[in-house]
Amino acid sequence: MEYVWMPCNIENSGFSSERRFEVDLPDGKRISGTAYIEYLQDSEGNPLGDNIPTAGEAAPGFVKCRVVKEVGESAYVEFPGTEVFHVPQEAIRERRIG
Repeated sequence: MEYVWMPCNIENSGFSSERRFEVDLPDGKRISGTAYIEYLQDSEGNPLGDNIPTAGEAAPGFVKCRVVKEVGESAYVEFPGTEVFHVPQEAIRERRIG
C-alpha cells in the first residue's frame, strides 16, 4: 500500500490525540478533516508533538494519506477521516510504501 504526505495546516481539535487539518489543492479546492496525531507531521517532517500547534493557532505540516489509484498526472487519494479526492501529482510531497 502506498502512502503520500500532503502539505496542510494543522489546528487543535476537541481531543488531545487528534488535530484538524486543511489541505489547499492547486485547483483551489480545500480538503478539511480530523486525524489522529500519528497521521500528521510538523513542517520539518517530524512526528507531531503534543504541544503543536499552540492553542488557538494553526501550524504548517503534513498529513499522511493513502493512494487509491493513479491516473496520469493525478491520483485518487484517501484522506484520514474523509473521503477520496482527485489530486494532481504536483501537490504530493513524499511517497512511502508501508
